[in-house]
Amino acid sequence: MTNQDRAATLERIGQAVELRAAGATWQNVAARLGYASANAAEASVRKYLCRMSDGKDLGETLMMEELKLQQRERYIMSAAMKLPVGDIASRNIVDQARDRIAQHRARLHGLYAPVRQHVDVQVSQTPGAVVADAREKLMQMAATTDQAALETAIDAEVI
Repeated sequence: MTNQDRAATLERIGQAVELRAAGATWQNVAARLGYASANAAEASVRKYLCRMSDGKDLGETLMMEELKLQQRERYIMSAAMKLPVGDIASRNIVDQARDRIAQHRARLHGLYAPVRQHVDVQVSQTPGAVVADAREKLMQMAATTDQAALETAIDAEVI
């Protein structure tokens, strides 16, 4: 398995963990991420977590993952320091790599869960009523100007 394959697998497992943390069922996770079944999605995540912990204490495992992230970050930053100042494309690649590290770190520490917020929207007027009201107010404000020109300027239609 190449490093690119490992990175893709890690990203997929990270997305599966995020979806589960957000309340998705294993069936939903499988459907969204292309797993063969809900059992395959769950087994993939479980296998990765078992391999990652390797029978160790979870705190120790988290510490080791954090150390790996720090090592990757140092490597990326040392490579970035060698880039020419005007090499925008390479600097964008470095920024993307640092963003991936930050996302992985957030997942690792449980900070990547989406924020759920209830928003209650109530509409009290129709668009036609709003336009009519605005037209009426404009007509009152401009009572001292030429009415024909004013009506042409503020004529509106709700579609």
